[in-house]
Amino acid sequence: MRPKRKSPTVLSAVAAILGQTTWARAEAVERPTISAIILSISPRTVRWATVHELPDPGEDDPYYHVEVIEKERHTPPWQFKRLATHVVVTADALNRSRSRQKARTYFYKDIEFRIAYQNWRAQPLPQREAGVCRTTILECVGIAGKPD
Repeated sequence: MRPKRKSPTVLSAVAAILGQTTWARAEAVERPTISAIILSISPRTVRWATVHELPDPGEDDPYYHVEVIEKERHTPPWQFKRLATHVVVTADALNRSRSRQKARTYFYKDIEFRIAYQNWRAQPLPQREAGVCRTTILECVGIAGKPD
């Protein structure tokens, strides 16, 4: 004996009670891509840029948005220095800034970055364009060539 099939109405009612709809498709939610770019390594320190926002041509924003961190090697992860909370970088400047060396990096809470990014977005376009880093990230934050 075959069990009785439930009607679509009953299935819809159960789905509505559970806060779901029967016609919704499950899709993977894409998490923002956050990556670290090593800027410089010495025996004493590591400097890196955490890329938080990728270029979005649809939003009239063709730039990368990064946070710049410096950490002394062999210290606990919570001992670090934020060199810049928000730097707007061209793709060329990001590539010129990248070191080929490998190092351990950490991801820190990005509250300061988010506030600085929102402030940047609120500025008029000419002001936003004026602050774009076009050389290297370390030059733009004013520490290029300084000893560690």
